[in-house]
Amino acid sequence: MAIEHGFIDLDQKEGGPAGSDESPGERVPSRRRVALYLVGTFALGVALGGVGVAKFQERREQQAQPATVAVDAMAGPASGGTGRDGNAEVDAQLTVVNAGSTPVMVRFVGAQETGVLVRDTGQSLLLVPGSTGGIDVRLMVDCGMAGPNPLPLRFSVQTPDQQTGEFTFPVEVSAWHERIDALCNASPAATG
Repeated sequence: MAIEHGFIDLDQKEGGPAGSDESPGERVPSRRRVALYLVGTFALGVALGGVGVAKFQERREQQAQPATVAVDAMAGPASGGTGRDGNAEVDAQLTVVNAGSTPVMVRFVGAQETGVLVRDTGQSLLLVPGSTGGIDVRLMVDCGMAGPNPLPLRFSVQTPDQQTGEFTFPVEVSAWHERIDALCNASPAATG
C-alpha cells in the first residue's frame, strides 16, 4: 500500500490548479487582450502619424509662400548744405523701414522732378523685418522751383534669395524743405 502525502503550495493563488508551473506574473494574455492591444497601438500610431504629416504640410506651405517685401521711407534729418546762384545743395538722410517678413538689402536709386534732383551716395542698407535705418542722400534744388510736395523716390530692394526689384513711391519731404528754404533765402540770387 502506497502512502500519499498531501502538500499545500503557498505560492498559488486561490482558484488556480494545484501543481501548476505558471507563476502569477507569467500568465499568457488571452487572444482578446492581444487584439485590443494591437488595435490600440495601431490607432495611436495613426493619430501620431496624422499629426506629424499635418505639421510637415503646414511647414511646407509656409515655406512655399513668397516672403512679403514691404519697405517704407520718409525724409530724415537734413544738415549742412550751400545756397548760391538760386540753387541749394543739402546733405540729407532717408529713414527706411522694413515692414515686410523677410530681410532686405535696400539701395536708394534716385529721384528727379522739375527743379529737384536727389542722388544716392552709393550706400546700401541691410534691414531685418521690423527694423529701421538711414540712407544718406544729396539734394540739389532750384530755389525758384522747389516746393514741399511729396517726391517720387526710386529704390532697389534685394531679398536673401538674390531677387531684386525696383520700385518708386512718393515720400513726404517737407522736413528737407525747411533746410532748403533757409539756404534759398540766404542765397544772393534769391534776394535780388
